[in-house]
Amino acid sequence: MQKHLYADLYQLEDTHWWHKAKRENAISLLLRFLSNNNPKILDIGCGAGKNVEELSKIGLTWGIDNSSEAIKYCKKRGLKTVILGDAKSINFSSSSFDIITLFDVLEHTDDRETLREVYRLLKPGGLLVISVPAFPKLWSKWDVVLHHKRRYTKKSLIQELKQYPFDVLKISYMFSFLFIPAYLIRVIKSRISSKNYKSDFRINAPVINYFLLILSRFERFFIQNLSLPFGTSLICVAKKEL
Repeated sequence: MQKHLYADLYQLEDTHWWHKAKRENAISLLLRFLSNNNPKILDIGCGAGKNVEELSKIGLTWGIDNSSEAIKYCKKRGLKTVILGDAKSINFSSSSFDIITLFDVLEHTDDRETLREVYRLLKPGGLLVISVPAFPKLWSKWDVVLHHKRRYTKKSLIQELKQYPFDVLKISYMFSFLFIPAYLIRVIKSRISSKNYKSDFRINAPVINYFLLILSRFERFFIQNLSLPFGTSLICVAKKEL
C-alpha cells in the first residue's frame, strides 16, 4: 500500500462504513467459532491498528506489518504489542496463536508462503479469519494503487486453504449490494483517472456512510446464516486441522 494511504486509513477506519462493517462481520464470525477464553491473537498486516485495538477486547493481541509507516500509526493509537515484520517469515515460535487474522492482506503477498507461515504459527485447532477482495472482473486501478496482486473467488480461496490443510468452517461473499455499482464506478474512474486515482473510500456525505453501514449490518444476517453468491469481498473462517 502506498505510504500516504496509511494516514487515510488511520483517519477512516474508526468511522468509514466499509472498515467498520468488515471488522464487525469478521469478529461476529470469529466469536461464533471461538471455543476458548482469552485466546492469543495475531493480526498480520495490522495497518493503522484499529483491528488490533478491537481484537484486544477478545484476547491478548499482537500486530505485525511490513510498513514502518503502519507501525508509526499503531504507536500513535497507543498500541504496544505491534512489530515490524514480513508475513512470510514471522519471529514467533510454532503453534503460538489460537487465532490469526488476515484482513485484506493475503492479496498483497505470495499467498502460499503466507498461508504456510500462518499454518505454522497456529495451534492445532486454531482459527484463521480472512477477508480478501473478490472477483477478478472487479480489478481496477484502485487495486494497483493498493498494490494488490490478485482478487479471489470463493473457489480459488478454498483451493489455497486446502493446500496445508485448513478446514473451511465458513466462507461467504460480502458487500453484495456494492457489486454492480462498484463495477461501474471503477470502470468509469479508471478511464478518466489517468494518473491520480482518488481513494474509493472517500465519502463526503455522512448520511450515505450511515446508510451503507446499516445496509451492511442487514446483510450480516445472511452472511452469518447463509452464504452470499457474490460481492466485492470474501470473508472466511478456517481451522487448522488437528
